[in-house]
Amino acid sequence: MAGFVTTPGRLADALVAHCVNVTEAFVASHAPGWRLPRVFAGHAVGADVRADVIFTLSHLAAAGVTEIAGSPTTTVISRLLREVDGAATHSFFSYRIAETLLEHGSFNDNLLLRDLSEAQRAEVAQACDSSSFIALLDRGQLPRNYAAVLSRCEQARVALGLIDDRAQLDSLLDRLRVVLADNPRHALDDSNDGSGRYDIYTADVWLFCEPLADAIGDEWRAGLRDALALVEATVGPDGTAIPWGRSTGVLSIALTVELAAAALAHGLGDDARAWLRRGADAGTAMRGWFGRDGVVSAHQHRDQDRYRGPARRLQLTFDLLGKLAWAARTLREMDDSLRAANRIEAYPALDALHRFDDHSNARLWTVRRPGLAFAVPFVGAARSHYLPAVVRPGLFEVPVDQDLPLWTPLIVSGYQRYTAGGLPDSIEHAPGELRVRWDRLVPSTDTFAQERPPALDASRAARFRIDRRSLVVDDVLTFTTPPQAIAVAIPELPSRPLTVEFSLAASSTAGAASVIDVAGVAEWQTSWSSIARVHQLDLEPASEVQYSVRVTPKLRIGSTAHGHHYDTSLYGPLVDRVVALPSPVGWSADKNVELGDIDGFHLHWPEWLAFDNLAQHVEIADAFDDHDVPVVWTAHNLTPHSKQPERFDPVYALWAQRATTVIHHSEWGRARMMASYDFAAAVRHVVIPHGHFGGLWRDHLVDRHAAEAALGFAPCPIRIGIVGAPRAEKRVLEFVEGFLAADRDDVQLAVWSLAPGEHLPDDPRIVAAERYRGVDPSTYARRLSACDLLALAFDPDGEMLATGTVADAIGVGIPTLASDWGFLVEYLGDTRIAIGDASAAAVRSAIEQLDTTTIGDLQAHMIGLRERFDWKAIAARTFIEFERARLGE
Repeated sequence: MAGFVTTPGRLADALVAHCVNVTEAFVASHAPGWRLPRVFAGHAVGADVRADVIFTLSHLAAAGVTEIAGSPTTTVISRLLREVDGAATHSFFSYRIAETLLEHGSFNDNLLLRDLSEAQRAEVAQACDSSSFIALLDRGQLPRNYAAVLSRCEQARVALGLIDDRAQLDSLLDRLRVVLADNPRHALDDSNDGSGRYDIYTADVWLFCEPLADAIGDEWRAGLRDALALVEATVGPDGTAIPWGRSTGVLSIALTVELAAAALAHGLGDDARAWLRRGADAGTAMRGWFGRDGVVSAHQHRDQDRYRGPARRLQLTFDLLGKLAWAARTLREMDDSLRAANRIEAYPALDALHRFDDHSNARLWTVRRPGLAFAVPFVGAARSHYLPAVVRPGLFEVPVDQDLPLWTPLIVSGYQRYTAGGLPDSIEHAPGELRVRWDRLVPSTDTFAQERPPALDASRAARFRIDRRSLVVDDVLTFTTPPQAIAVAIPELPSRPLTVEFSLAASSTAGAASVIDVAGVAEWQTSWSSIARVHQLDLEPASEVQYSVRVTPKLRIGSTAHGHHYDTSLYGPLVDRVVALPSPVGWSADKNVELGDIDGFHLHWPEWLAFDNLAQHVEIADAFDDHDVPVVWTAHNLTPHSKQPERFDPVYALWAQRATTVIHHSEWGRARMMASYDFAAAVRHVVIPHGHFGGLWRDHLVDRHAAEAALGFAPCPIRIGIVGAPRAEKRVLEFVEGFLAADRDDVQLAVWSLAPGEHLPDDPRIVAAERYRGVDPSTYARRLSACDLLALAFDPDGEMLATGTVADAIGVGIPTLASDWGFLVEYLGDTRIAIGDASAAAVRSAIEQLDTTTIGDLQAHMIGLRERFDWKAIAARTFIEFERARLGE
C-alpha cells in the first residue's frame, strides 16, 4: 500500500498488460490456436467479434506488443483476416477492419494481406464497405452518430485505395459537420426527433471523431473540449464517465480511459494531472470486469442494454479491450514526467447545473462533495435509466431497460403507467438545491417508442436539497382526477446500505412505507450490480399528494479494532447509521475491503496497524490522504504497553500530524496526550468517555454466593479482586503488600492479574493468585460476581491514558479501590475509595477503613454512573465526529 503515483508510461504499461492478460486468457479458454468459436454459450459468434479482436490486436501491436499467446501479433491478425465474412461485416466493424489495414499500407500492397488468397482479399475488401448503410441513415433509421461511423468507413476506404471517388466521403463529412455544429454547446442529441436524448454518446461522438478531426476542422477540438468538461463534472473514482442512459457501466468506464488519453494527447481538459488520475482510476476499475477466462462479466449479476445482451458478450469483451489498447498506444507518446493528481484534485467539490442546449430544459445536476456525490439527468426519455433519478455507481443505481421508475413517482391511471420523465417545464438551481417542475406526466416506458399514449393531466413539483450527507426530495403531485395508485421507490445496493425516511405533509393522505427484498430478481439488475432492496412509499390516491424522502448513505468505517469488544460495543448502537468494516490496510488488512470502500478510518492502537514500521505507517497515511479518507484516532494509550518509546513514539508522532480527529477518553488524557506529541494545527480534539462494559457480562453474571462456591472461595464479608492484563503502571505487588499489612481478617483478595515471574505469599486471605490469561466471558463474569470491590492500583504518573477495567466496574456496578491517576479521578470522582499513589501504605490505610455499608452505598453510585457511560450516548457522539470528519468540518 502506497500513495498513488502514476505517469502516462506506467498507465500505458498497465493497460497493455491487462489487455494482453485478458486476451491470452480468452485464447487459452475459448480460442485455442486463435480459432475463434462459432457459437458461444448458445449464441452464434458474428463477424463483429472477429473485427474487434483484429482491431484490438492492431492497437496492441502499435503499443509495442510483438507477440501474444505464443504467436507474432501481426501473424495472428493476418490469420484472422483470412476468415473475414465480408457481407456480415458492417458499420463499426467495417472501419475497424479498414483502419487495421491502414496501419500496414494500401490495400493492394498490404503486409497483412500478403498471404491471403484473392477470394479472401475480396472478403476483406467487402468487409470495409458499409456504404449500403447510408440509405438507412438517410431514412432516419440509424442514430445520428452513424454519420461519424460511416465517415470513418469511407475515409479508410479512400486511404486504402479501395475507392477513388471521394464524393460519398465528402457528403458524409458535410453531413457530420452539420450534426456536430447543430448545437453550439457541442452536446449531441442522438435522437432523430429532437427529443433530447443526451447520454454517453453526447461525449463519445467527439472522441469517436478523432480520426476525422482534420476533416472536421476547429469544431472538433472545441467539441472535445466541451465533452471533457461534461465528463469532468460527472466522473467519479469508480471511473464511470456518464452514469445514465445507454452504454453506461463498463463502456462508460472505458470511455474515461480513452478520454484521458485524448485529453493528454491534445492538451485539452481542466488539468493534465487530473485527467491522468481519472484515466488511471478507470483503468484500475476495468480490471474487475473480466473473468478468469478472458470474457467480460458485464452480463453476470448485472445487466446491459438489450441490444448489448448476452449474445454480444464476446463482442463487448474485445470492444472494451480495443478501447483500452488504443488509449495505451496514445499514452505511449506522452511526456512521462507528468504525475497524476491526488483524488481530491481529480474529483473536486462541485454543485452545478449543466445545460445541454439553448432551446430546451435538458439539464444535468451534478454534485460532488465530501460524503455525498451524484448526478440527476433531465433528458428526453422515459425509460428507467434515462429518468430523473439520482445516480452514482456503487451508491445510487437504477435498472437497465426496465419500466421501473425510481426516485420519480410511479402513477397508475386508467391501467396505464406514468411518471415525471422527459424534459421538465421549469428548472431552477441554487447552491445545494434544485427545483424542478413537470406540468404533465408522461407514460413510463422501457423502450424508445416513437408513438406513446398521451400524457396524463397531472403535475409534479420537486425540490431536491442537500442536508449535510443526506439528499432530501420534497414532492408535490397534483391530479385532475385521482389515479388508481401512487408510489415512490428508492433503490438500495447490498454494498451501500441506506437510511431512508419517508414523511407526509400534514394535509396529505395516508401512505404506507415498506422495504421490499428484490435481491436476485432479474429486472432489478443495473449496469454495475444488482439492487438488493427497494424502500417504497405507497400513497393513498388523492387530487394532491405531498411527501418527502430523506436518503442518507450509511457511513462505512474501517477499523483497526474490528471485532474487538470495544469496537462492537461502540458500533452496535449505530447499526442504522454505520457499516462497520475491517481495516483495508495494515498487517491485518481484509482482502475483501478496499480503501475506496470506506468513508472514514477508525485508528485505535497505532501499533495494531503496522507495528513499528514507520515507513509503512507513512505509506498508509499517504494512501488515506490520496483517497480522501479521514482518520479518527481514539487515543487509548500514550504509548504501547510494551514501553519501547524509541520504536513507537515516532509512529504515534506521525499520526498526531496525520489524523483528522483525535478522540480522548478524558480531559486529563487529552492534556497529557497533547503535551506529549506535536499535533497538526488542523487536528480536531474531542473528549468522549470510554463506555461501560455491562452489556458484555450481564448475561453471564451470577449470584455472589454461587460465584464464590464455583470458584472454591470460602464465604467472607468483603472480597477484593484484581483483574485485567498486567501493565507496567499496574501496582499489583504493592497493592498485595498493603493488603497483607492491613489488620483485616474479614477481607479476601483474589488476584487474576499476575505477570510472568510474579508470585504472591502464601496467605489464607489471598484466595486466588493466578497469572493473567484470557478467559471466556462466563469465567470472567463469575470472577466479577464474586467480588465486592475491584482494585485499580495504577501509577498516577504512568503512561497509560485509560483502562477497560473501569468500564467493567461501572458496567457491573462494582465499587473500586482506585489510585489518584487522573483518568480514574475524572471517571469515578467520589464513587471510588481513594488509595492515593497506590503505595503499600496507602492501600493498607484504605483497606483498614473498609465497611460493608460504605461499599453498599458506593455500589449504588457506581450503578448510577452507567447512564453517563452508556454506549448509545457515546456512540452518538462518536458518530457526530466521524460525520464532521467526513464532511471536512
